[in-house]
Amino acid sequence: MKVILLQDIRNIGKKNEIKNVSDGYARNFLFPSALAKSATASGMKELEKDKARLEKEDEATKKHLVEISRLLNDRHIEFSLKTGERGEVFGSITKDAISKALRDTGWLGKERVEIKIAHPLKELGEHYVNIDLKRGIAAKLKVVLLPQQ
Repeated sequence: MKVILLQDIRNIGKKNEIKNVSDGYARNFLFPSALAKSATASGMKELEKDKARLEKEDEATKKHLVEISRLLNDRHIEFSLKTGERGEVFGSITKDAISKALRDTGWLGKERVEIKIAHPLKELGEHYVNIDLKRGIAAKLKVVLLPQQ
């Protein structure tokens, strides 16, 4: 029996795939658990509509991420760190601090991003931080560490 999967099912397939399963498995497990529906003509039309809608949403999301990338490449964030008399720095700037600053400035909303730095920033001056916005889109943000006044 051909079914349209409504969720990812291990060893069967991913959501919105059409799979051929045994009649008993479909009737006794997949249908009652709302994991799949029968692959009828109306179900196929609905699947095509869903795929088209998801493609549009994906395209819009990708455009939004490209715009965020362009914004981040043109901007910089400044942080103040305590320094000693001889210029030694007390404290550091972590991924979390950069992420919080991006959200506080409004440059990032609810997007999930991965800030890539090997270790916390501890030296005064300019640093460039790679930000992975997902879907193959990345940005390079300038982070400036200044001595606290």
